[in-house]
Amino acid sequence: MRQLHYEGPRELRWHEVPEPTVQADHEVVVSTIAATTCAVDEAIIHGLSPFQPPFALGHESVARVAEVGSHVNGLKVGDVVAVPYHRTCGSCSNCMAQLPLHCEHKDTHPLLVPSYGVPHAGEWGGMFSEKYRVPWASHALVKIPETVDPLAAVSVGDNLSDAWSTMVPHIETRQNADVLIGGWAGGFGLYAILWAKSAGARHIAYIDDDESRLLLAQDIGANEVHIWEKGVKLSRQFDVILDAHPDPRLLRFLVRAAAPGAFCTNVAIFFEDVALPLGLMHMSGVTLKSTYSPARNFMPTVVEALERG
Repeated sequence: MRQLHYEGPRELRWHEVPEPTVQADHEVVVSTIAATTCAVDEAIIHGLSPFQPPFALGHESVARVAEVGSHVNGLKVGDVVAVPYHRTCGSCSNCMAQLPLHCEHKDTHPLLVPSYGVPHAGEWGGMFSEKYRVPWASHALVKIPETVDPLAAVSVGDNLSDAWSTMVPHIETRQNADVLIGGWAGGFGLYAILWAKSAGARHIAYIDDDESRLLLAQDIGANEVHIWEKGVKLSRQFDVILDAHPDPRLLRFLVRAAAPGAFCTNVAIFFEDVALPLGLMHMSGVTLKSTYSPARNFMPTVVEALERG
Protein backbone atom coordinates (compact mmCIF):
# COMPACT_ATOMS: atom_id res chain seq x y z
CA MET A 1 0.00 0.00 0.00
CA ARG A 2 1.02 3.65 -0.30
CA GLN A 3 2.13 5.80 2.63
CA LEU A 4 3.18 9.47 2.37
CA HIS A 5 6.50 10.40 3.96
CA TYR A 6 8.11 13.71 4.85
CA GLU A 7 11.63 13.54 3.40
CA GLY A 8 12.79 17.11 4.07
CA PRO A 9 11.66 20.73 3.67
CA ARG A 10 9.08 20.86 0.86
CA GLU A 11 9.89 17.28 -0.08
CA LEU A 12 7.23 14.56 0.20
CA ARG A 13 7.35 11.09 -1.29
CA TRP A 14 5.01 8.11 -1.52
CA HIS A 15 6.44 4.85 -0.17
CA GLU A 16 5.20 1.34 -0.81
CA VAL A 17 4.91 -0.43 2.56
CA PRO A 18 3.25 -3.66 3.75
CA GLU A 19 -0.43 -3.43 4.61
CA PRO A 20 -1.03 -3.29 8.37
CA THR A 21 -2.85 -6.08 10.19
CA VAL A 22 -4.39 -6.21 13.65
CA GLN A 23 -1.63 -6.85 16.20
CA ALA A 24 -3.70 -6.86 19.41
CA ASP A 25 -7.27 -7.74 20.31
CA HIS A 26 -8.16 -4.08 21.04
CA GLU A 27 -7.02 -2.82 17.62
CA VAL A 28 -8.66 -2.23 14.28
CA VAL A 29 -7.23 -1.50 10.85
CA VAL A 30 -8.92 1.32 8.97
CA SER A 31 -8.89 2.26 5.31
CA THR A 32 -8.52 6.00 4.72
CA ILE A 33 -11.43 7.74 2.99
CA ALA A 34 -9.87 11.21 3.12
CA ALA A 35 -7.03 12.92 4.99
CA THR A 36 -6.16 16.57 5.41
CA THR A 37 -3.46 18.82 6.82
CA CYS A 38 -3.41 21.11 9.81
CA ALA A 39 -0.98 23.89 10.71
CA VAL A 40 1.37 21.36 12.30
CA ASP A 41 1.66 19.47 9.00
CA GLU A 42 2.24 22.71 7.11
CA ALA A 43 4.99 23.68 9.56
CA ILE A 44 6.59 20.25 9.16
CA ILE A 45 6.40 20.36 5.37
CA HIS A 46 8.08 23.79 5.27
CA GLY A 47 10.86 22.71 7.64
CA LEU A 48 9.63 24.88 10.52
CA SER A 49 9.36 22.11 13.11
CA PRO A 50 12.07 20.34 15.16
CA PHE A 51 11.01 16.98 13.68
CA GLN A 52 13.77 15.34 11.66
CA PRO A 53 12.91 13.35 8.51
CA PRO A 54 12.07 10.85 7.26
CA PHE A 55 8.74 9.77 8.75
CA ALA A 56 5.15 9.03 7.72
CA LEU A 57 2.98 12.15 7.70
CA GLY A 58 -0.62 12.95 8.64
CA HIS A 59 -2.86 12.95 11.70
CA GLU A 60 -6.31 14.09 10.46
CA SER A 61 -8.51 11.66 8.58
CA VAL A 62 -11.86 9.96 8.32
CA ALA A 63 -11.74 6.24 7.56
CA ARG A 64 -13.64 2.99 7.10
CA VAL A 65 -13.09 0.02 9.40
CA ALA A 66 -11.37 -2.77 7.46
CA GLU A 67 -10.35 -5.31 10.13
CA VAL A 68 -11.50 -5.72 13.74
CA GLY A 69 -9.70 -7.21 16.74
CA SER A 70 -11.43 -9.90 18.79
CA HIS A 71 -12.11 -7.66 21.84
CA VAL A 72 -13.37 -4.62 19.94
CA ASN A 73 -16.97 -3.71 20.73
CA GLY A 74 -19.44 -1.47 18.90
CA LEU A 75 -17.58 -1.47 15.60
CA LYS A 76 -17.77 -3.65 12.52
CA VAL A 77 -16.10 -3.83 9.13
CA GLY A 78 -17.49 -1.09 6.90
CA ASP A 79 -18.25 1.46 9.63
CA VAL A 80 -17.18 5.02 8.79
CA VAL A 81 -15.28 6.56 11.70
CA ALA A 82 -13.56 9.71 12.88
CA VAL A 83 -10.11 8.98 14.30
CA PRO A 84 -8.51 11.11 17.04
CA TYR A 85 -5.03 12.34 16.16
CA HIS A 86 -3.81 10.97 19.51
CA ARG A 87 -3.91 7.40 20.81
CA THR A 88 -6.00 6.85 23.95
CA CYS A 89 -7.23 3.78 25.82
CA GLY A 90 -10.21 5.38 27.57
CA SER A 91 -9.91 3.25 30.71
CA CYS A 92 -6.73 4.24 32.58
CA SER A 93 -6.87 6.81 35.39
CA ASN A 94 -5.65 9.67 33.18
CA CYS A 95 -8.12 8.91 30.38
CA MET A 96 -10.93 8.63 32.91
CA ALA A 97 -9.88 12.04 34.25
CA GLN A 98 -10.29 13.52 30.73
CA LEU A 99 -6.50 13.61 30.20
CA PRO A 100 -6.16 11.32 27.17
CA LEU A 101 -2.92 12.97 25.99
CA HIS A 102 -1.35 11.44 29.11
CA CYS A 103 -2.83 7.97 28.63
CA GLU A 104 -0.93 5.53 30.82
CA HIS A 105 -0.56 3.20 27.83
CA LYS A 106 1.19 5.77 25.67
CA ASP A 107 4.42 4.53 24.17
CA THR A 108 6.26 7.85 23.85
CA HIS A 109 8.34 10.18 26.00
CA PRO A 110 6.20 11.49 28.91
CA LEU A 111 6.19 15.02 27.47
CA LEU A 112 5.26 13.97 23.93
CA VAL A 113 1.69 13.58 22.71
CA PRO A 114 1.02 10.02 21.46
CA SER A 115 0.16 11.27 17.98
CA TYR A 116 0.17 9.87 14.48
CA GLY A 117 2.21 11.52 11.73
CA VAL A 118 5.34 12.52 13.69
CA PRO A 119 8.67 10.73 14.20
CA HIS A 120 7.75 9.30 17.61
CA ALA A 121 4.58 7.75 16.13
CA GLY A 122 6.78 4.79 15.24
CA GLU A 123 4.83 1.73 14.13
CA TRP A 124 1.53 3.68 14.07
CA GLY A 125 2.72 5.78 11.14
CA GLY A 126 0.73 8.61 9.60
CA MET A 127 -2.80 9.05 8.29
CA PHE A 128 -1.73 9.90 4.74
CA SER A 129 -1.64 6.13 4.33
CA GLU A 130 -4.07 3.90 2.48
CA LYS A 131 -4.51 1.94 5.73
CA TYR A 132 -3.31 2.24 9.32
CA ARG A 133 -3.85 0.64 12.75
CA VAL A 134 -5.81 2.19 15.62
CA PRO A 135 -5.32 0.85 19.18
CA TRP A 136 -8.03 0.82 21.86
CA ALA A 137 -10.50 1.24 19.02
CA SER A 138 -13.71 0.63 21.00
CA HIS A 139 -13.04 3.88 22.84
CA ALA A 140 -10.94 5.84 20.36
CA LEU A 141 -13.12 5.74 17.26
CA VAL A 142 -16.34 7.72 16.87
CA LYS A 143 -18.78 6.48 14.24
CA ILE A 144 -19.97 8.91 11.58
CA PRO A 145 -23.73 8.67 10.88
CA GLU A 146 -24.81 7.88 7.32
CA THR A 147 -26.45 11.33 7.14
CA VAL A 148 -23.07 13.07 7.50
CA ASP A 149 -20.76 13.42 4.50
CA PRO A 150 -17.41 11.83 5.51
CA LEU A 151 -15.58 14.82 4.00
CA ALA A 152 -17.37 17.10 6.47
CA ALA A 153 -15.90 14.97 9.27
CA VAL A 154 -12.32 14.80 8.01
CA SER A 155 -11.03 17.11 10.80
CA VAL A 156 -13.23 15.81 13.63
CA GLY A 157 -10.23 13.99 15.09
CA ASP A 158 -8.27 17.20 15.58
CA ASN A 159 -8.88 20.75 14.37
CA LEU A 160 -12.67 20.76 14.11
CA SER A 161 -13.12 19.39 17.64
CA ASP A 162 -10.30 21.50 19.04
CA ALA A 163 -11.81 24.67 17.54
CA TRP A 164 -15.17 23.72 19.10
CA SER A 165 -13.51 23.47 22.52
CA THR A 166 -11.97 26.94 22.23
CA MET A 167 -15.27 28.63 21.35
CA VAL A 168 -18.57 26.97 22.17
CA PRO A 169 -18.24 26.13 25.91
CA HIS A 170 -17.01 29.65 26.69
CA ILE A 171 -19.49 31.54 24.51
CA GLU A 172 -22.41 29.60 25.94
CA THR A 173 -21.56 30.83 29.46
CA ARG A 174 -21.29 34.49 28.41
CA GLN A 175 -24.29 36.43 27.18
CA ASN A 176 -23.49 38.56 24.09
CA ALA A 177 -19.91 37.29 23.93
CA ASP A 178 -17.44 39.16 21.74
CA VAL A 179 -14.87 36.87 20.11
CA LEU A 180 -11.31 37.58 18.90
CA ILE A 181 -9.40 35.04 16.78
CA GLY A 182 -5.79 35.09 15.64
CA GLY A 183 -5.56 32.71 12.68
CA TRP A 184 -2.69 31.10 10.81
CA ALA A 185 -2.01 28.22 8.40
CA GLY A 186 -4.68 25.60 7.98
CA GLY A 187 -8.33 26.10 8.79
CA PHE A 188 -8.30 26.28 12.59
CA GLY A 189 -9.19 29.96 12.92
CA LEU A 190 -11.84 29.65 10.22
CA TYR A 191 -13.42 26.67 11.97
CA ALA A 192 -13.46 28.80 15.11
CA ILE A 193 -15.44 31.53 13.31
CA LEU A 194 -18.07 29.00 12.30
CA TRP A 195 -18.30 27.56 15.82
CA ALA A 196 -18.52 31.08 17.31
CA LYS A 197 -21.41 31.89 14.98
CA SER A 198 -23.19 28.65 15.83
CA ALA A 199 -22.85 29.38 19.56
CA GLY A 200 -24.38 32.83 19.21
CA ALA A 201 -21.38 35.15 19.50
CA ARG A 202 -22.39 38.81 19.24
CA HIS A 203 -19.27 40.04 17.41
CA ILE A 204 -16.34 38.18 15.81
CA ALA A 205 -12.99 39.79 14.97
CA TYR A 206 -10.36 37.90 12.99
CA ILE A 207 -6.63 38.67 12.57
CA ASP A 208 -4.34 36.87 10.13
CA ASP A 209 -1.32 37.53 7.92
CA ASP A 210 -2.84 35.88 4.85
CA GLU A 211 -5.16 37.89 2.60
CA SER A 212 -7.01 34.86 1.24
CA ARG A 213 -7.94 33.64 4.72
CA LEU A 214 -9.05 37.16 5.67
CA LEU A 215 -11.40 37.22 2.69
CA LEU A 216 -12.75 33.80 3.57
CA ALA A 217 -13.19 34.90 7.19
CA GLN A 218 -15.40 37.74 5.99
CA ASP A 219 -17.37 35.42 3.73
CA ILE A 220 -18.18 33.01 6.58
CA GLY A 221 -19.21 35.64 9.11
CA ALA A 222 -16.39 37.59 10.77
CA ASN A 223 -17.62 41.09 11.59
CA GLU A 224 -14.16 42.67 11.34
CA VAL A 225 -10.88 41.40 9.88
CA HIS A 226 -7.35 42.76 10.20
CA ILE A 227 -4.02 41.98 8.58
CA TRP A 228 -1.46 41.32 11.30
CA GLU A 229 1.44 43.76 11.75
CA LYS A 230 -0.18 46.69 9.99
CA GLY A 231 -1.28 48.88 12.88
CA VAL A 232 -4.17 46.74 14.06
CA LYS A 233 -6.79 48.72 15.98
CA LEU A 234 -9.66 46.72 17.42
CA SER A 235 -13.20 47.94 17.97
CA ARG A 236 -13.60 46.69 21.55
CA GLN A 237 -12.40 44.30 24.25
CA PHE A 238 -13.20 40.61 23.88
CA ASP A 239 -14.62 37.89 26.09
CA VAL A 240 -13.44 34.77 24.23
CA ILE A 241 -10.05 34.80 22.53
CA LEU A 242 -8.14 32.26 20.44
CA ASP A 243 -4.53 32.34 19.30
CA ALA A 244 -3.59 29.89 16.54
CA HIS A 245 -0.59 31.90 15.26
CA PRO A 246 3.00 31.13 16.38
CA ASP A 247 4.05 34.79 16.65
CA PRO A 248 4.49 35.63 20.36
CA ARG A 249 3.79 39.29 19.59
CA LEU A 250 0.31 38.39 18.37
CA LEU A 251 -0.37 36.29 21.47
CA ARG A 252 0.56 39.26 23.68
CA PHE A 253 -1.60 41.55 21.51
CA LEU A 254 -4.60 39.24 21.85
CA VAL A 255 -4.21 38.91 25.63
CA ARG A 256 -4.05 42.71 25.95
CA ALA A 257 -7.42 42.90 24.16
CA ALA A 258 -9.12 40.78 26.83
CA ALA A 259 -12.19 42.05 28.63
CA PRO A 260 -12.42 41.49 32.40
CA GLY A 261 -12.80 37.78 33.09
CA ALA A 262 -12.06 36.78 29.49
CA PHE A 263 -11.03 33.24 28.51
CA CYS A 264 -8.10 32.96 26.08
CA THR A 265 -6.94 29.70 24.50
CA ASN A 266 -3.57 29.33 22.80
CA VAL A 267 -3.24 26.41 20.38
CA ALA A 268 -0.05 27.60 18.66
CA ILE A 269 3.09 25.63 19.46
CA PHE A 270 5.95 27.74 20.80
CA PHE A 271 9.34 26.09 21.06
CA GLU A 272 10.84 28.95 23.09
CA ASP A 273 9.70 30.89 26.16
CA VAL A 274 7.13 33.62 25.52
CA ALA A 275 6.80 36.86 27.52
CA LEU A 276 3.27 37.66 28.67
CA PRO A 277 1.70 40.79 30.22
CA LEU A 278 1.05 39.06 33.54
CA GLY A 279 0.42 42.31 35.42
CA LEU A 280 -2.41 43.26 33.08
CA MET A 281 -3.73 39.69 33.09
CA HIS A 282 -3.73 39.69 36.89
CA MET A 283 -5.74 42.90 37.04
CA SER A 284 -8.30 41.84 34.42
CA GLY A 285 -8.65 38.26 35.66
CA VAL A 286 -8.10 36.74 32.22
CA THR A 287 -7.69 32.95 32.03
CA LEU A 288 -5.06 31.71 29.55
CA LYS A 289 -5.02 28.05 28.60
CA SER A 290 -2.28 26.65 26.39
CA THR A 291 -2.34 22.99 25.42
CA TYR A 292 -2.55 20.37 22.75
CA SER A 293 -6.19 19.43 22.34
CA PRO A 294 -7.55 16.28 24.01
CA ALA A 295 -9.71 15.96 20.89
CA ARG A 296 -11.31 12.61 21.76
CA ASN A 297 -13.09 14.29 24.70
CA PHE A 298 -15.06 16.53 22.31
CA MET A 299 -15.52 14.34 19.22
CA PRO A 300 -18.97 12.87 20.03
CA THR A 301 -20.41 16.37 20.63
CA VAL A 302 -18.91 17.63 17.37
CA VAL A 303 -20.28 14.68 15.39
CA GLU A 304 -23.73 15.37 16.88
CA ALA A 305 -23.42 18.99 15.75
CA LEU A 306 -22.52 17.86 12.23
CA GLU A 307 -25.53 15.57 12.22
CA ARG A 308 -27.76 18.51 13.17
CA GLY A 309 -26.37 20.42 10.22
